[in-house]
Amino acid sequence: MDPVRLAAELIRARSPSTEEGPARAVLEAALRELGLDLEVDRAGNLYALKEGRGPEVALTGHMDTVPAGDEGAWPVPPFAGEVRDGFVWGRGAVDMKGALAAMVAAAAELVQARYPGRFSLLFVGAEEVGGAGSRHAAGWVRPAVFVLGEPSRRRLVRGHRGRIEPHLVFTGRQGHAALENPENPLFALGEALVGLRGLELGADPDTGPNTCQPTQVRVSPNAINVVPGRVELTLDCRYGPRVGSEGVLRAVGAAAAGGRLEVPELEVRLGEAVLTYPFDFPPYVLPPGDPWLQRALGVLGQKEAPLWPFTTDAPYLARTGAPVLGFGPGDPALAHTTEERVEVGELLAAARDYVRLVRALGEEA
Repeated sequence: MDPVRLAAELIRARSPSTEEGPARAVLEAALRELGLDLEVDRAGNLYALKEGRGPEVALTGHMDTVPAGDEGAWPVPPFAGEVRDGFVWGRGAVDMKGALAAMVAAAAELVQARYPGRFSLLFVGAEEVGGAGSRHAAGWVRPAVFVLGEPSRRRLVRGHRGRIEPHLVFTGRQGHAALENPENPLFALGEALVGLRGLELGADPDTGPNTCQPTQVRVSPNAINVVPGRVELTLDCRYGPRVGSEGVLRAVGAAAAGGRLEVPELEVRLGEAVLTYPFDFPPYVLPPGDPWLQRALGVLGQKEAPLWPFTTDAPYLARTGAPVLGFGPGDPALAHTTEERVEVGELLAAARDYVRLVRALGEEA
């Protein structure tokens, strides 16, 4: 099976978060050709199992993509699935339909070679809106180990920092901007920003510095001649397992006295499932000495595994009790951009690498 052709077909199958049906249909058709047992759960996640001996190795990734934005700003139409100058172009090429195509191609090779071990493919939805698909799937899949195909330039990765987006809310007295108003909540916001500028969250030995940045201010009512009665500041905070989200919230609350701290909740409708969770996406760090990781490093000839700079489905998949190894084709810096593309050679190599990982982690069952 050609992963380049399949990646192009997946890119043409538009699949924004919670609307993964077109991409799932492409993947179902490809997997059905391999004779694997297929299951679609209530959330629309696609699971394909090849029965066999030994531990189950699950190749996994998400089917949804972020929006393309202004399609006219792309040098290549984002949903054409065009192959140009040695690259497959389009939204999802890197994040992460290229990896899904390479995984299916690897499965085809393993089936054709009559590999006797047990492996599966788990393709989930709504990763880009908090991992709703993987949160749901973690309730029923039970592999021994996951290989998560987020882009890593074909380097094994062992985790990432967490992310929480707290809101600081300031209230005051709404009024006409022509009149004096000492209860203008924007002054309280200014004082809070000064406090946040000096915020020290320290560093985690695995994930590095913990950070917290103001990213957005909303006022209500939003009119230039009205003193708002409510001001809301959004923060983007990245943290490691040592400080945790609770530690971040304590530090933010102390630095920005005068504001009410809130963490909004997301409600995601995915297939027949409805999931609600706070806007807090935890870190995941696999210990460097983990035996599954060490085995994978050995087969790929890699000395150590770094961390991703972004959050992934790894912490939700890990709720199954299985470790999560990161490995995928593509440059992470191209994800979510109008230049998104993945090298043809990297896709082909990733398919071969996934075969090697399944065989090594399955202990050549």
